Amino acid sequence: MGMCISFNFVSNKKNEMKKLTLTITTILLLSTSLFAQNKLSIDLKKSTLIWTGHAEVGTYAPKGTLNIKEGSILQNKEFKIMGAVLLIDMKSMNQDNEHLLSHLKSEDFFDVEKYQTSTVKIEKISDGIAYGQLTIKGRTQAFQCPVTIKKENSHFVISGNTIIDRTKFGIIYNSGNFFTNLGDKAIRNTFDIEFNLVTN
Repeated sequence: MGMCISFNFVSNKKNEMKKLTLTITTILLLSTSLFAQNKLSIDLKKSTLIWTGHAEVGTYAPKGTLNIKEGSILQNKEFKIMGAVLLIDMKSMNQDNEHLLSHLKSEDFFDVEKYQTSTVKIEKISDGIAYGQLTIKGRTQAFQCPVTIKKENSHFVISGNTIIDRTKFGIIYNSGNFFTNLGDKAIRNTFDIEFNLVTN
């Protein structure tokens, strides 16, 4: 009887040790996978974000800037840039024409008092194309755009440009798709974004 009890105890002890070893191994593998992604912070002063809007009729194309509130670039264990996360300060929107700027910040367009930030998530970069998600005014849409990645001394510079359809984010003011007889007051549905991200 004593030998039987002793055998079961040893057997259970071995099983527990195997389970513990397996658990520790799993945790280590997960940790290795997580730490394979390195985060590089963005230099907020050197990085730029430029937007350009367009009138539907004529060549009027006002241009302005936005500030990045915070952001990071994701790098894999081979030191290859694989993604990015950016938080855009919508209240920082700037343009030379004060009347136009005030209108763009209003409820007709970006309603920056209510939606103070926009989010850019680049989830993958493949063959010079970035794929991700863009959130403006609480709405999220997939996007893709060409990017160029350069190494300058100890810094990375990620540059690119994309065209965004504002109506997909509920911004329909003077859009020919939603209103008629706008004449020269019609505004193009799309606007351009040009970005230059510099890591610290």
